[in-house]
Amino acid sequence: MSIVFAKLAISLLSSLLVIAILLKRDALTSWLEKKPVNGTLLTGWVLLRLLPFIAIYLIAGQEPTSDVNGFWDEGSKASLGQIVYRDFWSPYSPLYAYFLGFWLKFWYSPKMIVLTMALMDGVAIWASYHFFRPFQSKGIFLFNAVLYLLLPGSLVLCIIGAQEDVWMWLFVILAYLVRERTLWVAWYAIILAIGLLMTKAIFVLILVPLFILEKQKIRLLIPMVIIGIISLAVLYPLVGWEFTQPLDEAKTLRAPNIQSILNPLFFNHIGVGEKFWNWIGLAISVGLACLAALRLRNADFRVMLSRVWIVLYATMMIVQQSAYSNYIFLFLIPLVFYVIDWKNKTQIALLLIFNALCVIHPSYWWRLGMPCYMTPSDPTASTELLIDYVMQICIVGLTGYFIWLAFPRKSEV
Repeated sequence: MSIVFAKLAISLLSSLLVIAILLKRDALTSWLEKKPVNGTLLTGWVLLRLLPFIAIYLIAGQEPTSDVNGFWDEGSKASLGQIVYRDFWSPYSPLYAYFLGFWLKFWYSPKMIVLTMALMDGVAIWASYHFFRPFQSKGIFLFNAVLYLLLPGSLVLCIIGAQEDVWMWLFVILAYLVRERTLWVAWYAIILAIGLLMTKAIFVLILVPLFILEKQKIRLLIPMVIIGIISLAVLYPLVGWEFTQPLDEAKTLRAPNIQSILNPLFFNHIGVGEKFWNWIGLAISVGLACLAALRLRNADFRVMLSRVWIVLYATMMIVQQSAYSNYIFLFLIPLVFYVIDWKNKTQIALLLIFNALCVIHPSYWWRLGMPCYMTPSDPTASTELLIDYVMQICIVGLTGYFIWLAFPRKSEV
């Protein structure tokens, strides 16, 4: 449980720093208004990403654990020229392992994977500045960037967990920024298709509401279909149907989600693990995202995407039985930079609690043996199990709160 206590300590320290910075919000925002964006973001990244990396992995000599071991298996084999899905198993899109393998050419170590995740997180923040610039002054964005870099959900999941979920947000806003500057729908479609090939299968979910709102549907569809056909033409002769391996992730039972909480209350009679839950989860998450997108069809793209992204992936986090609380890293940037009101004490307190729970629970749950509760008495069988179940309830409840916060009301529209 040492990793759990370490994450708890980091979460508490990070939260205290966030509170301290918020107390000086006006003064810091005014001060940051005069600072250069690129230099300030680079300084923040060095202080809150690179230095923690150096302290943990180079000075303290800690070795990466958890998901990094799986990423290392994929990346190292890809760097040696092995074929994804045929020579090694992967739950990710086909180009993911080769991107990691490229960076391993510079430093053949699992620590390089963590550093790669930190670099991509920094790029995502930099791209987000250009994405949100029309709605936020320089000082406000930079202040929010400091808060984001400090939050446990980004700091721990990036430097200790080495999660890649933020890549998905990066690709979708890059696609929009390129379209905005070139006015070419084709480039927008190509970058979205590359994002799908580089990240996870769940990236395809955001394409549904984006396609519904797209006025030039054919121009969006044609490049994506061409890239899809080329990808299949390359993959199928090499690996056959093994390229569907990422879909197997939907069969993996994790927690917390609505099913894991309800299962003991219904004496294991709700069919946890059955495929129909995956389809129900997809229908709910994509359906809510499409409804939110339609309500915001006349809003600026940045407004629409920020809210729809949170609604889609936060909902997926609690309705898909294969999702777990690390998925907070998927939607933390739009939540921090656009949705959260940093003057609202209730929202701030709940966000800090949410962050801490999301980074602590996966390690705690895994070290308990990944329990699946069957009866109402199971969670009370021990103090440790009760703590786990209460954390699950809190995470699901808080996720629901932030979905509600992001979902557009008719009055707002």
